[in-house]
Amino acid sequence: MNSLTALPRQAQILTPPQSTYSLASNATNIAGVPTIPSTSVTLGETTTVNDSETYSRLGMLSGQVRYAWEVDSQDKLTTSLQTAFEASRTSGRFKGIGSALIEQFAQNGGKNVSQSVFAFNGQSPLDPAELKLQQQYLRENPDNQVTFSLTTSSGATIRLLLASGEKGLAVSAEVEGGTLSAEELKAVGNLADSFQSSIDGLHEAPPQLKLGALVKLDPKMFTSLQMTAKLETPTGGQVFALTLNGKERSVSLAGPSGQVQLGLDTRNVELLGNSSQRKTAIDNYLAQFDAAQNRGRGEKNLMGLLKDAFTQLNSVDDNRQQPAQHLSSLNDKDRALLSGLADFKASISESATRSNPMRQDEVDSFTFQTSQTTTIKGSALRDLSVEQTQASKLNASFHRSLNPMTELALSNDRKSQNYTYHLIEDQASSTTRLAYDEGLLVEASASQQASQKERILSYMNGDLKSDVTTPKSVTQSRNVLNLLEDAFKQDRTSQQNLGVSLLEDLLQSQRSKWVLQADPSKIIGDPMIIS
Repeated sequence: MNSLTALPRQAQILTPPQSTYSLASNATNIAGVPTIPSTSVTLGETTTVNDSETYSRLGMLSGQVRYAWEVDSQDKLTTSLQTAFEASRTSGRFKGIGSALIEQFAQNGGKNVSQSVFAFNGQSPLDPAELKLQQQYLRENPDNQVTFSLTTSSGATIRLLLASGEKGLAVSAEVEGGTLSAEELKAVGNLADSFQSSIDGLHEAPPQLKLGALVKLDPKMFTSLQMTAKLETPTGGQVFALTLNGKERSVSLAGPSGQVQLGLDTRNVELLGNSSQRKTAIDNYLAQFDAAQNRGRGEKNLMGLLKDAFTQLNSVDDNRQQPAQHLSSLNDKDRALLSGLADFKASISESATRSNPMRQDEVDSFTFQTSQTTTIKGSALRDLSVEQTQASKLNASFHRSLNPMTELALSNDRKSQNYTYHLIEDQASSTTRLAYDEGLLVEASASQQASQKERILSYMNGDLKSDVTTPKSVTQSRNVLNLLEDAFKQDRTSQQNLGVSLLEDLLQSQRSKWVLQADPSKIIGDPMIIS
C-alpha cells in the first residue's frame, strides 16, 4: 500500500499499512459485484495535539482516524481512491477516479472491479458485518454519485459506479450479458480521459460540459451510452444526464441557477447535411442563443451550457446507413432548404427570483425554447416532399436601474425604487418546403416569421410613471424555386467540367432568406408588417 500523500499535520505514518483483518465470508453481492475480503489500515498515532486541532478534515478525532479498504491492493485505482479521499470536500473525491476505474477495468480484461474505503475512529477495527453494511449503504445512498452504462454491438453492457459520502468512497465496474473482445476493451479504455473530463467539468465553477469522445462513439462498436451524475459542487448541487443511442442524443443539467435540456432525434440519418452545412446551421443557432440571452438578460453561464451541448452533440458525424426499406433517400439537392441538422428540442429555464421586496409580484425570470421538426412524405423520383419547421420562444422579465451608472439595490425604502421592469414575449419560426412530381421539382418555398413584444414599467421613488408596450412583427414568404433551379444548374456544370460540387457555396449566401431569425429587423426582403 502506498503511503498517504497529505495527512492531517498531527498524524504520521510510522510503518507501512498492514492488513489487520479480513472478512471471512460475504455471501451477499454488493451492486451486482462479488464481494472481496476487506482490510482495515491504521494510518498513524496521535502526536501532541492542540485543542484547536482536535478534529481532522473528516470530522473525527485526528489521532484515531483509520481507513478500512474493501480490497488490500497497491494498484493505480486504489492509489487514486486514496489520494481523492483526502480531498477537503466530498465533492472533490472523484478527481482521477473515473479514468482510473476504466483503465483498470480494461487492463484486467473486463473482469469485475470493486473497491471502497471508509474512515473510522476508535482503537478497534470495524466489525466485518458493519463494514459490509456500510459498503452497501454507500453504493445505494451516496451523497455524490456517477453512473455510466455502455452497451456494445455484441450485446454486453459495461456498468460503472462512483459513489461518495462523508466517510466513504466506493467504485465498481462490471459486465452483464456477455464478455468483451480485445477490440472492445481497447475502445472502452479509450474513453477513460473523456469520462474523467466530463466529471471534472461538472465540478467546475461554473459547471462546464466537456463530453469529448463520449459523444463520438463508433456505432459499429457501441449501440448506447448512458451517464448520470448527482454532485455537490462549489456552486451547489448538480444533476446531470447524458443519453446516446440509435434513437436519441440528449443532455440535461439542473442546478441552483436553473435547468438546461437538449434532445436530438437521431433516427433519421438522411437529414444530416455535410459538415459545412451543419456548421452554418450551428453558428446561426449559437447567434440566436446569444441574442435571446442578451435580450432577456438571461444567466450567461446557463446559456453557455446550452451552447456547448448544442455544439458538441450536433458536431458528431453520423455514418450509420439508412435502412434499405426507407424509400425517400434524400440527396444534397433535397436537403438544399434544410438546416442539415437532426431534429431537436432545446430549452433553458432559469430559477425565478423576486428581487424587489416592495413588489413581490415582479419576478425575475428567463425561459427559452427552440426546436426543429421535419416531415418527409412520398418516395424519391416520384412524389417526394420535405418540410422543415424551426421555431423559438422567449419569455423573460427583469429589473434595471433608471441610472445605468448606479447599481440597482431594491429594498423597502421608496428611495431605492427607481427602476424599470421589463417583460419580454418573443416568438419566431421558419418553414421550408420542397416537393417533386414524377421526379421533377415543382415547389420550393420558404417563410420566416418573427414577433417581439416588450412591456416596460418605469418607477420613480416607488411611483409608477409609465407603462409602455412595444410590439414588432414581420412575416416574409418566398418562392425560391427559380433560385434553386439556377443553383442546381450551375452545380451540374461544375461537376461535369471540373468534377467539383459548388452547391453548398452557391446556397451559402442565400440561407439568410430561410433560416430561423428571431429579430424582425433582420428578416430581409419585402416583409408584410403586422401591427
